Amino acid sequence: MKKICLIGGMLQGFEVCYLAQKAGYEVHLIDKKKQVLIKDLVEHFYCFDITIYPSKLIDISKNVDAIIPVTENFDTIKYLHEIVSNIHCPILFDFDSYYISRDKAVSKSFFAKINVPTPINRPYSPPYFVKPITGSSSVGAFMTYDKKKIPNLDTDFIVEEYIEGNVISLEVIGNGNTYYVGKETKVHINESNDCYMISTFSNNKTFRKIAHNIASNLKLKGIMDVEAIQNKRNLKIIEIDARFPSQTPIVVYNSSGINLLEMLLEAFSLEEITNFECISTENQCTLEHLMKGKNNSLVHIGEQKLKNALTCKLYHADETIEIFEYMGSNKIYTLISKGVNEKSLCANRECGLNMLKYN
Repeated sequence: MKKICLIGGMLQGFEVCYLAQKAGYEVHLIDKKKQVLIKDLVEHFYCFDITIYPSKLIDISKNVDAIIPVTENFDTIKYLHEIVSNIHCPILFDFDSYYISRDKAVSKSFFAKINVPTPINRPYSPPYFVKPITGSSSVGAFMTYDKKKIPNLDTDFIVEEYIEGNVISLEVIGNGNTYYVGKETKVHINESNDCYMISTFSNNKTFRKIAHNIASNLKLKGIMDVEAIQNKRNLKIIEIDARFPSQTPIVVYNSSGINLLEMLLEAFSLEEITNFECISTENQCTLEHLMKGKNNSLVHIGEQKLKNALTCKLYHADETIEIFEYMGSNKIYTLISKGVNEKSLCANRECGLNMLKYN
């Protein structure tokens, strides 16, 4: 049995735990907080700060097959980069690509050099889309028609044209030489620009070529998420994140059978990654976050709301639906629905919704 160690116990960690369970891996978790979201989903939990007790991390690295940072704490990632030579197993993370991707101004400059299409900077007319230079794109991002708000923003924000269309996502895994492009998914966004649902999406050759081009120019050695806006006229890249993403890999797994965690481990041990070409599948999957309201009603909530939960557990699982329940002040669930086609997906999803409504 392979053993992996995660640094960070929140949303990205949930994703890796899910895929690790499907692959039959044992998961070890390190987090400096005693109570973290995925604590009850892992086999071993260690509560300490790696920047204060690096020797503990080094000892753990002797007994696992790989370490995966799944934290958004930049100081933790920088420190891990500093001590990487002392670690006794691979760290499945591309630090150089991450430093480019976490700064949206730097990454946009990189896109321009390799002719990647992106939204126009500082457009003359509204609507404008404003987003922080660092951090998750949903936190602090907003759309406005008021040009007067734009000059008051400091250098911590990027102002772009607002483009209507589907938000679509792709994962790319690389070993620095060859690159595997995963399966497209659609990202459903609420009014707060937070993702409340992920669904399968049709293959897009243009998007796949752009994603591969970005990875090859980065010489990516790890996993990267690429997001774009697609409408009838064009496709534009809005951001990349060179880290293990949340939400989308679960939908990729259940619609295509491709476990991106397994692929990531293989990428660090193979000279060439096979199956680069587009995945063809008719299987369907949706992942959505729901909160129970008045009269047993269910409402969608954004992913960021899950950060307030104390822990989570598996509520129900079968071949058609899986439900995770989050412990906290409100009843919050993640519903994963599966089907061999759109019709069966809708029927299975309805069963899952009814299970939550009337239980």
